[in-house]
Amino acid sequence: MNILIIEDDSSIQMLLKLSLEVEGFQAVVAGTVASGLHELETRPIDLILLDLMLPDQSGFELLMTLQQTYKEIPVIVLTAKNEMNDKILGFQLGADDYLTKPFETRELVMRIRAVMRRMTPDSAAQAVDVLQAGIIEMDRNERTMKVAGKLIKTTSKEFDLLWLLAKNPKKVFTREHILDQVWGFEYYGQTRSVDMMVNRLREKIKPYDHVLATVHGMGYKLEV
Repeated sequence: MNILIIEDDSSIQMLLKLSLEVEGFQAVVAGTVASGLHELETRPIDLILLDLMLPDQSGFELLMTLQQTYKEIPVIVLTAKNEMNDKILGFQLGADDYLTKPFETRELVMRIRAVMRRMTPDSAAQAVDVLQAGIIEMDRNERTMKVAGKLIKTTSKEFDLLWLLAKNPKKVFTREHILDQVWGFEYYGQTRSVDMMVNRLREKIKPYDHVLATVHGMGYKLEV
């Protein structure tokens, strides 16, 4: 498994590289956004570790670029920024996980493996790669979604959320369950990001936004 570390602190670069290689991963480092994009263009990458504070461009801006071109590659954000708004923004822009410095490398390795498990469906799930739930069509291999025949552009997390609902039409999911299934880890009880993501999806699929139904006091379901 090839991991790209985009981090400008050379001591953290080497610590991460050595720690990951001890665990059996292949690691390559880049100190800027430009060099990170160069590595993505020249070699296969399975996962990105991304610092938000980089010398040539914001990590938030890079997340937007990754969603445009490399949305199939999961991203774990590593940053000294601990504000909840920064975390929420990171997830909104497509991050798959978020670790605040300083952190234990053991925890990082566990989170890497958890993210990759979520990105690699088990054999039972692999039988379903295309879903149709009413007017919604989704292709997990292509990571594409159509609503009433119209192609809708989504972030990685938006796709995963809608896939969860489309795979279980009419089933009500609590916000906590959605966080667990889509993000895959405890999110400190902060469920606002689920509401914000649902609202963004509703905007994207208008005039069919009613299919993303709110069940008051409980959560959300796909009404087909």
